[in-house]
Amino acid sequence: MPLIRPNFSDLRVTLATVNPSVLLIVLLSLVGLALALIVVVTIRRRSISKLSGAFDCSINVGEEYSSRPRWRLGVAVFSVTSLDWYPVFALTRRAAFRLPRADLDILVRRKPTSGEQYSVLPEAVVVDCSYGKADGRPRSVSLAMDTESLSTMASWLESSPPGFNPTMGRFT
Repeated sequence: MPLIRPNFSDLRVTLATVNPSVLLIVLLSLVGLALALIVVVTIRRRSISKLSGAFDCSINVGEEYSSRPRWRLGVAVFSVTSLDWYPVFALTRRAAFRLPRADLDILVRRKPTSGEQYSVLPEAVVVDCSYGKADGRPRSVSLAMDTESLSTMASWLESSPPGFNPTMGRFT
């Protein structure tokens, strides 16, 4: 059986004869799509930031999900039953993390380490929290926020209705 060799000279002619206006249309379409994506992400972030109780907050993800933990920038919102965290660069309107108010405890407040300093917002305080003890699967999470947001979060946790937060005493 004779060996058939492909003729690449036809391919060169096809690529060389592509109309420049087609390339320009494709390029402008890609730029337009990128701009539309930027506009959608910006509008989403602004709409979440306008919610009552919203503040800028980074979260350390990856400790239990991958071998390389990393900080992600986002917006956290206090709701009645949970602290909802939304990533900045996403298209969904759902919270990526939902930390239950009844089971959330602040363990440690600290300054960012030298490795974390460039990953979180300037003048941020890192808060190590625990949650999930009620369902028997205790987990921990690290949040980075400014001091005003930290004070608000501590007040929000302490002001839960009676019987709502089992970690708080009756008359504390």
